[in-house]
Amino acid sequence: MARKGISVKKVLLVLFALEVIIVFISGGLNKSLEIGFDKGKFVFRNIDSEYNLQKKITEDFQPDRYLEEEKEKGSIYGSTSIYALFKDFFGKKNALTAFKLLRMLLIVDLILLLVVYLVRKKLYERPTKPQILFELLYNFFEDFVKDTLGKNRTHFTPYVLTLFIFIWSCNMIGLVPIPGFMEPTRNLNVPLGLGIMAVSLVHVLAIKIKGFKNWFKGFFEPLPFLAPLNMVGELSKAVSISFRLFGNILGGAIIMLVVSSLVKFVVLPIGLNLFFGIFVGTIQAFVFTMLALTYIGVEIAE
Repeated sequence: MARKGISVKKVLLVLFALEVIIVFISGGLNKSLEIGFDKGKFVFRNIDSEYNLQKKITEDFQPDRYLEEEKEKGSIYGSTSIYALFKDFFGKKNALTAFKLLRMLLIVDLILLLVVYLVRKKLYERPTKPQILFELLYNFFEDFVKDTLGKNRTHFTPYVLTLFIFIWSCNMIGLVPIPGFMEPTRNLNVPLGLGIMAVSLVHVLAIKIKGFKNWFKGFFEPLPFLAPLNMVGELSKAVSISFRLFGNILGGAIIMLVVSSLVKFVVLPIGLNLFFGIFVGTIQAFVFTMLALTYIGVEIAE
């Protein structure tokens, strides 16, 4: 007789019960539960643990400022020499921030490369489930490219799909329950870099398709004196899509931390992660990608 599997509902109930028990035993956020050995004796006790929300926000979102305020000695993985290297290159006020950002970008890149390698290694005429998923995703964006740019420009699909997958992965990586993991897109440098890249590509393509003369002439339409405003408008495209992505991801991360601390990290953070992490992260990746595609369609329209 086959054994019945454990339902997801039961697992969630058990985890919820454990969370509640730990919170009550530890006395909330002002105490932490210590289990282990002390001077050869097994201990199971509460110890004082100060929880300052403002300090936690500063530590998570402005690590270099936190280091300065707490007058702590900077180190990266316990190494002061690595920290000194980043401090010399990025400056004292950006050393830890730059390291954490580059680390997360490297992790995202390695994960994406691994996924691509594994999926490409196992391509079959009779597709597997991962292959079907990626083919559906590709066809989904290919339809958007056809509708926006025309059937003869489906070669833009790989760029559009790559842009979406990269941004979505950056938004999702913060949900991984590993200390130090964060969304690279909550650092303004990443969204701004993506925005500048997207708008620059638009104008490179416009020059290639229309020619430099016709492209430059477009800034003086419909009236010549509007040229400065048109140029500022093009720059504002990069700023607007960048700050939209940055603001939503950063705001969501701060709200999750603040609200979770108010409810002592019990149950509610799961819902917050589902909304701000998965839902908002996916929507913002899609919006950014669609805006980049729309800019291309508007600029290269003949």
